Amino acid sequence: MEKLGSPVLDRCAARIADHTRILELVSFCVGLAAVPLIARHFVWIGLAVFAAGRLIAAVAARANKSDLADIYRTVAYAALPFAFVLDAPVRALPAVFLMFGLAANGAVAVKFGRSLVGAAELLILFVLASAFPAWFGLIAYAGGVLCFVAAGVEASRRI
Repeated sequence: MEKLGSPVLDRCAARIADHTRILELVSFCVGLAAVPLIARHFVWIGLAVFAAGRLIAAVAARANKSDLADIYRTVAYAALPFAFVLDAPVRALPAVFLMFGLAANGAVAVKFGRSLVGAAELLILFVLASAFPAWFGLIAYAGGVLCFVAAGVEASRRI
């Protein structure tokens, strides 16, 4: 079964195949643009901007994924917990734990080409954190644990 939206992404990717690195950089910058929005309490707009950056990255990946794509993705995802801390500094400890888990998950994805926790799961995590800001700590700790477990499972498959 073909993924939803694949023909559209494939057509876009075919047109930009020669400019993949530029598109990846644009997706990274768009993703980072979400940080000040979230920090200034425009959480839903920030998440929409972040999702737009991830969509641009998906088009670039279909065209020709470069060696920088995984690094850009990992940094962009790690920036979101930082944005939530800028919004409310009391969230610092759970956000750092989540960032640590995201780093482990990203390292496994870079090393092995995939991870059990992907873009969709991480986006859901941040949507939940936005919808239930009072529960940010619990959501961040759960997300961090999920990332660590996924990284451990994927790494143990390779041993």
